[in-house]
Amino acid sequence: MGSESEGRAYSLTEIFAVKFVLADVLIIAALLLAGPLYALAITALFVVSTFLVWSLMKRSEGGGDESATTASEGTNAERDPVTQLQERYAAGELSDAEFEAKLERLIESNERADAAGIDTEELELERSR
Repeated sequence: MGSESEGRAYSLTEIFAVKFVLADVLIIAALLLAGPLYALAITALFVVSTFLVWSLMKRSEGGGDESATTASEGTNAERDPVTQLQERYAAGELSDAEFEAKLERLIESNERADAAGIDTEELELERSR
């Protein structure tokens, strides 16, 4: 009898609910058995670990497959406009003429921002002449 353990994927809400129930039990036990300073230290550890679990869960939800077809809109908003444009072109959403026109507009807007002294972060474009 082979037991195949197919792990159930728990939602972030379920993980936090279990974590808070366990934290409450341990904090009450620490208050009763060890004193308020230990309970306060345990509470601080649970708060820090909660933020750690939350950030790791968010990172694992957003990570994984980096292909353009599985990229979410939230991830697209974090990337620069040129990368988004390239992905749309690669996916066949834009024709050659549309891609070149949009890229030209991005280059022009970047040059205007540079001329005005506005920092465009990582977006460094130059015209190829």
